[in-house]
Amino acid sequence: MAHSGQDALKDAMYWKEKGEMYFHIDAYNFGNSLIRLLKDESTIIALAEMMKSYEQYKSHPSRVMAPLYANRLKYVEKLFRRDDQRYLALFNDRKDVIELARQQKDAHTAGMLGTPGWQKKMRDAGIWGG
Repeated sequence: MAHSGQDALKDAMYWKEKGEMYFHIDAYNFGNSLIRLLKDESTIIALAEMMKSYEQYKSHPSRVMAPLYANRLKYVEKLFRRDDQRYLALFNDRKDVIELARQQKDAHTAGMLGTPGWQKKMRDAGIWGG
């Protein structure tokens, strides 16, 4: 049976920390939202490596208390500043990656503030399926 991109990403989001296996839900959700922007689903393993890099980035003591979606946006902005081809080359259009991260951050902010239309923004940003 073929393994879907989502399944492969989900499997890759388990890794050891302090001797225990953990599932990294935020990395999975972020990576899952990026799958549709990939050049090719064969790059799922590289996307999983990118998500591990993202987890390390957001786990830094200076960022651990920052809002989740702000960390996502800052992470992809960092990739752009460094012109990190290792990860940016995975995507059809790199600008779509930063736009999606920005859209997710804005939708999350709208939801937190209860801004009219926040549910649609969350769905459009791929945060919500409902």
